Amino acid sequence: MSSTSASAGAEALLRTGLVTALLCLAGCQPRDTSIERLIPVFGTIVRVEVMADPATAEAALDRIEKFYRRIDVDWRSFGPGELGRANEALASGQAVELSAELAGIVARSLELRDLSDGLFDPRIGTLIRLWGFDDLAHATPARPPAEAAIEAGRRALAAAELHLDSRQLRADAPVVLELAGVAKGSALAAGAAILHAAGIRNAVIVAGGDVLALGRHGTRPWRIGVRDPLGGGVLGRIELADGEAVASSGVYERYFRDGGGRYHHLLDPRTGRPAAGTAGTTVIDPDPELANAAAATLLIGGPASFEELARRLGIDCALLVTTAGERLMTACMRQRLQSLADTPALAPEL
Repeated sequence: MSSTSASAGAEALLRTGLVTALLCLAGCQPRDTSIERLIPVFGTIVRVEVMADPATAEAALDRIEKFYRRIDVDWRSFGPGELGRANEALASGQAVELSAELAGIVARSLELRDLSDGLFDPRIGTLIRLWGFDDLAHATPARPPAEAAIEAGRRALAAAELHLDSRQLRADAPVVLELAGVAKGSALAAGAAILHAAGIRNAVIVAGGDVLALGRHGTRPWRIGVRDPLGGGVLGRIELADGEAVASSGVYERYFRDGGGRYHHLLDPRTGRPAAGTAGTTVIDPDPELANAAAATLLIGGPASFEELARRLGIDCALLVTTAGERLMTACMRQRLQSLADTPALAPEL
């Protein structure tokens, strides 16, 4: 064989080998599939759906489930976890040393309290316990507290100014912290970090009314349906960009009736009573902590302060539905919320 023929043959073999290698890269690697995990934590069922090869997905889901089960204890206001122990100390007037993890959530809560002029208040646990909506309550309350008790609880909350110095927390008076208004967003962000560390770029985490989307669902964006807080149906659909969170808050989540009155668990720290005028809110933001806190804060603030409060919190996309059925929306939300007329077969979550 001539040197020219040998060279041509070697080149042909090289091309064949390269094509074979490329075909194997395309077809021999594990294909990404949709894998879902349901985790009963935070008083709801958290759904995590990832698009990845099965081994990678299951390992990441195991890490998320382990983390969520731990913080479901450690971030509860009452009980044997870290926040429960911290609340015992604060209720007895003692200072407490927090973990870096919990100190970060407290610091964010205090920042949001300042931004909202006190409408978002981590000290609300004092009133939540008075109303019987706390973690230790084994049943829905049967009746509201006495007016004198509500006023005393409101005054006690106002007197208990918090001081966080690095990781040491103290209060000027006995107090009970409730961090759920921001902590669910913290949990979503932590779950996303676990997925990113595993190399997973396409996933969604759904925790009750809070959702965080990563990447896409195959060839299309992740989609969610926005619940109608007055009827239980769906108001419309939102398509989420990579890294966006949606948080919804509503008076339908936990409530009781007594003497013709309806009392829900979203308490206004200014009055010590359930917030009035708003049935539900929905917020879209890249920051899941901010979205989580803003949804509850806008509900408590009510229709009159909707636009100003959204601006103060730095929220561009927000919806508020009043108890009379009026829908207030920022300009961004008007563009993002797709109506049911365009999506007649819409499911609550897609």
